Amino acid sequence: MEALFQAGSILMKVNTLQGKKMVESGLQSGDLSLSQSWPAYLPLPADLEILQQKVAGVQRESEDFKEEALKAIHYLEDAFCQMSGVLAQQEEQVARVKQRLREEEDRGIVRNKVLTFLLPREKQLREHCQRLENMLVRSHTRPRAIRKSLAD
Repeated sequence: MEALFQAGSILMKVNTLQGKKMVESGLQSGDLSLSQSWPAYLPLPADLEILQQKVAGVQRESEDFKEEALKAIHYLEDAFCQMSGVLAQQEEQVARVKQRLREEEDRGIVRNKVLTFLLPREKQLREHCQRLENMLVRSHTRPRAIRKSLAD
C-alpha cells in the first residue's frame, strides 16, 4: 500500500492510509506538520532544508495572496459604497424630478381650468364690447335733434 509521491523534485515514500489520516487531521487542526510516527520516512537533512524553503515560499505566497485578496475585497467594498452613494443621489434626483413634474402637471391643470373659465368669458366680453361699439357708432350718426331729445 505504499506509493511514491513527488513534491516538487523530492520523491517521498508514503503509507497512503497513514498519510490520509495525517492529512485529514492536519487539515482539520490547521497543523500540517509530520507526526512522530513518521521518522523513517523523513527526507535527508539537505532535502529537508529544500523542502522547508519551498514550504516557506508557499507560505509567503499564501500571505501575499491573502494580502492581495484583502486589498481586492477592500477595493470592492469601497466601489460598492461609492456606487451605493451614487445610486442614492440618483434616486433623490429622480424623486425631485418626479415632484417637479407633478407640480408642473398641477399648474397645467390649473391653467387649463382658468382658460376654460376665461375663454367663454372673453367671448362674452368681446360680444358685449362689439354691441357697445355699434351703439356708439350709431349714436354719432343720428341727427342732433334726436340726440337732444334722447338726452332730455
